Amino acid sequence: METLTRITRKETEAPLFIEEVLGALPAGAAVLDAGCGSGSFSHARFPSLRIVSLDVKTPGTRSAGPAGAAAGADPRGRDASPRNFVLGDVERLPFAGSLFDFVVLNYVLEHLSDAERAVAEASRVMKPGGLVYAALPNSRSFDDRFYRFAGYFAKYFLLKFRKRLEHQQRFDFLSLNAMFYAAGFRLLSFTECPSGYTWMNDPRVRGWHAGFLRALSLLKRGLGVDLFRGSNYLTLYEYAGPRGLRRVTHVCAVCGMPLARESEGRAAPWLCPYCGAENVHG
Repeated sequence: METLTRITRKETEAPLFIEEVLGALPAGAAVLDAGCGSGSFSHARFPSLRIVSLDVKTPGTRSAGPAGAAAGADPRGRDASPRNFVLGDVERLPFAGSLFDFVVLNYVLEHLSDAERAVAEASRVMKPGGLVYAALPNSRSFDDRFYRFAGYFAKYFLLKFRKRLEHQQRFDFLSLNAMFYAAGFRLLSFTECPSGYTWMNDPRVRGWHAGFLRALSLLKRGLGVDLFRGSNYLTLYEYAGPRGLRRVTHVCAVCGMPLARESEGRAAPWLCPYCGAENVHG
């Protein structure tokens, strides 16, 4: 059996993984592990950092998600003990502005009702030049679609109507970066991660986990259908200050120039201010 090696960063590669960033922070840097559950990383390994943990529930009292994953917890099952725990909401952080050097959002945003507000809150409490690590599922991947199917199945077919559907948000790479860019962040580094389907480690479905992975591996080797690939995004952003997205609502069908409609009302016909062409589409 082959033993894989840990990923090491080359000199030409930017930091990305949580512990790479934490290891490069100066002593005394303030870190927020937001929506951490039982901890997104081993806090004890970084005693020189001022780490604050935040979640809506005290660790150990979390309810299971639709397929056994705890809302906001790390589905990779890291063994960590939260430091300086604060009970609070990621969408309404109970902290003053410009406080943290590094904010960790490890498989959190997909569980929230308002992910954009959470990212805006991260920018509010961030020091200029501070960093945000965000890991979350690719909503177009088989893993995330299967996870959401399991949630719907449990809720509506197993009649567990009080169960919360955990993956409230769906992101692809464009929508993810647009959300962070609008809040004043710029992308420093990223990667796509395959899935280990770690949410199936829940005791209720753990017996199926190994057989399920073997079946997917056979599909990959036999038919070239890779249902592991591109399941998760790992990203690192730097807070660069207010930026905002440029608004485009129309494109001229003749000259192709992008345009923005400022007022509500009839959408068509309209005249292009660049070439004067009349456009009939809304």
